Amino acid sequence: MHVCQTSGIIETACEATIKGQPCPFPARQEEDGQGGFTHLDNVFADSYGPGSMAESVTRHASTPFVEQFQFLLCGIDSLDLGLYVAWGSDWKRRLHSLDKKKQQARKKGGLLVGLPSGRSCIFKPGGKGENYRFHLQFEAYNLFIGKAARPGSSPNVYLSIASKTLWHNGIETALSWTTEDLKAIGGGSVQSVKVSRADLCSDYWIPGGLSYEFLLSHKVTHNDKNKMHLGGNNEVETYYAGNEKSPIQLRMYNKGLEVNKGGTKLWFLDLWQRESTEDIWRIEFQLRRPALKQFGINSIEDLKEKHASVWRYLTSKWFSLRIPDNEKAERKTIHPFWCAVQESFKQSDPGREVQRAYGSAGAVSPEWHLSHIDGCLSSFAALLGITNRDDALHELKRRLTRRNNDEDFETSCIKKAIQRGTLSNGGDR
Repeated sequence: MHVCQTSGIIETACEATIKGQPCPFPARQEEDGQGGFTHLDNVFADSYGPGSMAESVTRHASTPFVEQFQFLLCGIDSLDLGLYVAWGSDWKRRLHSLDKKKQQARKKGGLLVGLPSGRSCIFKPGGKGENYRFHLQFEAYNLFIGKAARPGSSPNVYLSIASKTLWHNGIETALSWTTEDLKAIGGGSVQSVKVSRADLCSDYWIPGGLSYEFLLSHKVTHNDKNKMHLGGNNEVETYYAGNEKSPIQLRMYNKGLEVNKGGTKLWFLDLWQRESTEDIWRIEFQLRRPALKQFGINSIEDLKEKHASVWRYLTSKWFSLRIPDNEKAERKTIHPFWCAVQESFKQSDPGREVQRAYGSAGAVSPEWHLSHIDGCLSSFAALLGITNRDDALHELKRRLTRRNNDEDFETSCIKKAIQRGTLSNGGDR
């Protein structure tokens, strides 16, 4: 039996159906020596027959069909976490020691360091952006550490868990190891954890793979940033919807080819329960912090609770593969293969709808505005030569009153409250 593993959650593969709506093309199961595959019993003969809508839409296209596919695996393949860490009382001394190791790492191109836990890491010469000065590469994950002794509004440690660790050990084990290592590095204690990036994926064996013509004629997406990477013989290796820095990016790619090239991920064969990497394709959604926030995913618990519902949203509303049998995208029949993709995480799906809250995701807290106003007020006062706070506030009020009247101010407030969805509550106080 092929299973779906999601950081300790094991799911059995299921039929390619949509909740409340059976897949429009009944599938016939046949044995192939690998646990069986789904074969579409010439269902396209009727759907693409003479005189059909598909013929008028794609009459010049020669489109290879995905007629066989087998579900292999689904889960979380990449996970980055922001850790809010309180370091020990001797953090200044430890920070000085870390700086010395960083200098040694620059000279040697990396410094091997052993920890009391028995785990070793490579102290790398670089860091991560401006916020994380130190980079420690463990076999199971990468740790990026900032200089702050206490976390502020942003995490002061960034954890990127390796794919192999996620599949074989799970999130909780990785966090347990990290907690031990942070304590050894500087007496660190994890106060809270925030999900920064998560990649959800589902793997399939697709004889013949996904072709350029098939993807081009069947894709339905509102994202206009689409591109394909072609390999030898102009065969598709990767299809992208959304760019790398977008809140959401879809990647459909030849995972078997990637695994075979490097040779370092051949352990996937055991998870797939296959002897060959040929024709194994991955459907993968990369979710960055802005999108995770829109879906209400902040903690690890949120991710575990909502990942299946988010997958269903992404494969239904954000992107889909549909048979070109209608002029209107939303009325096109979902392709049987995509029915199976939508069902990948079914066993951990509580059946709840998840909403993407665009408005609230872009809103900032009243405290942020207060901090911004306070900084602007001191600059405003300094320009006028005022040093007393009450005098500065009085002058600010006088000048603002001259700029617009009460009615204009009220109108502006109502408009912004409507946009933020806070009007009914009298504003977010």
